[in-house]
Amino acid sequence: MRGRLEKKRALITGAGGSMGSDIARAFANEGADLVLSTRTAGKLDALAEEIRGLGVRPATVGCDFTNGEDADRLADAAWNAFGGIDVVVLSSQPPEPRLGDLLSTPESAWAEQQQAIVWGPFRALKRLVPKMIAAGSGGSIITVTSSTGFEPVPEYGAYGVAKGALWVLTLYMAAEWGRHGIRANAFQPGTIATGDDEQASQLEAALRSNGMLKRTALDRVGRNSDCMGALVHLASDESGYTTGQRIIVNGGRF
Repeated sequence: MRGRLEKKRALITGAGGSMGSDIARAFANEGADLVLSTRTAGKLDALAEEIRGLGVRPATVGCDFTNGEDADRLADAAWNAFGGIDVVVLSSQPPEPRLGDLLSTPESAWAEQQQAIVWGPFRALKRLVPKMIAAGSGGSIITVTSSTGFEPVPEYGAYGVAKGALWVLTLYMAAEWGRHGIRANAFQPGTIATGDDEQASQLEAALRSNGMLKRTALDRVGRNSDCMGALVHLASDESGYTTGQRIIVNGGRF
């Protein structure tokens, strides 16, 4: 089904991570030109070459969302790379999501989580979206949320609060920008094994032993490949009447 993202220009943040890099590969296989971003642009060189081999154009930009000027620079570079942006995927992660309980997490860490997950990406969007509106061709924004934003997990409080805020921001973006044809949806993965088969087996064994896997209808952990279909769908015109939604891919966790 190659071609669902043909002629689309997509910005993917967090492209240096396991999930972000696989999103880039999935989008490239569907024909999208890609602006790839992570904290250190050099980390993306091999991925960019791989994507170029798939017949699409890659560009790389370093961006640390805790630095507001980096967010501005990313937005400008992304727009200029291919003369516009049609899809934005916000999949960047802070350096450390597990910070301790609410009372012991320092204020600086709370601020860093919010900046990396919410305010930095939104600053880039504030620079991009007016150009998308002026271009008049609509667009798709996909935020990558987390179950920690909806179900408390010990020691992930600051991260979970930021991810929850990202979901609310997604709703507001959908409500305010929909009249311009810009859709905003959240993608929420379940427990995903992001390493090799051995890592996946170890994670699955651990979750089976502590009983957590009993809450998953499909009785296994997920892999990045389980997530790509939903993400491509949200980026493509197939989901042209879908906005303000949280798409959950978690194997039927209950």
